[in-house]
Amino acid sequence: MSHTIEITEGADGIPSDTVLNDESHSLTVKVGTYNNDVHLEFSSRESLRDFAKTLLHESYYGSGAVELYPLGTENGWLVVDGVRLTEKSSRVFIWYPTQNT
Repeated sequence: MSHTIEITEGADGIPSDTVLNDESHSLTVKVGTYNNDVHLEFSSRESLRDFAKTLLHESYYGSGAVELYPLGTENGWLVVDGVRLTEKSSRVFIWYPTQNT
């Protein structure tokens, strides 16, 4: 496995073919009812890596906001913006400045 990550404006390779074609690679986001802690439960390192690459891509080329959400069809759960959230996952909203500081 290469440890060099290239982030292109076109988001080439996000998501990876591995994550895109295998539903076992996913993320479940849970919010704790007691203290509102956020838990990110990745099913694999590949799903974690694609999530990280999505965030890196956003930091360079994004528009100021990202919404990640579970999206299911009759054929299973789909990858949205590089991440496959499971059925019981909370949505994720990420906000950041639109200009470099």
